Amino acid sequence: MTEQLSIKILRDKKSYKYKRFPNKKDDWFNNDDNNMLDDFILFAEEDRIFSAKVQTVANIPFGRFLDTIMPGEFDIKLFVENRKFYGDIHGICNCFDFENQRIDENSVQKNDATRWLVHDTQSLKPKPAMLVTRVAWSAGCFIMSSSNLNAFSRIVKAFKYNPGEFIHGILEDK
Repeated sequence: MTEQLSIKILRDKKSYKYKRFPNKKDDWFNNDDNNMLDDFILFAEEDRIFSAKVQTVANIPFGRFLDTIMPGEFDIKLFVENRKFYGDIHGICNCFDFENQRIDENSVQKNDATRWLVHDTQSLKPKPAMLVTRVAWSAGCFIMSSSNLNAFSRIVKAFKYNPGEFIHGILEDK
């Protein structure tokens, strides 16, 4: 039997203040404050084996802040189809957003087919691979650097987790 992996995300309350000028409209140069302050920690049983800084608050201009995952339990569905993303992509499942709408085992909501994912800061296809965005832009996803996403995926594979399997997690405000 493989060791049980689990995830804890500690969201820095400053992450909610992602606008440089709170009273100004959404903008690519306004929604970039307090970026990637949150901690993503992977445990094998009780041992901390990996950590990375992540963006967990929906800050993408013209997106929806209410699509942010609320504190509580969630699952990560491993190695989902990457579609418009590069690299190994993982789904966020079995949790709720700030509108209290459930994100199901397919990383979508009943009324929203847009997926909630764990992905990196690379620009989307068809832009060239390894072209990274200026900051982590989240539409409700958990976003980390490419090197950290690759490291997380390598660790999960080393622990013999397969595509479609789940790792349980909890997100807390700190």
